[in-house]
Amino acid sequence: MALYRDPRDKRVFVPKQGGGVVLNFGHPVAWTILICTTIIPFTIVAVVTLMVIL
Repeated sequence: MALYRDPRDKRVFVPKQGGGVVLNFGHPVAWTILICTTIIPFTIVAVVTLMVIL
């Protein structure tokens, strides 16, 4: 699935035709949402897991 990326579109959440919404990665807020909800928590879990194992 290709990312929706239209910098001219000012919406962060864009409705899909089949229902639901997608992030508009042409908008900087979408990247902030992605980083804060996915990348940072994954990094924390990975570091804590490694600390417990080692």
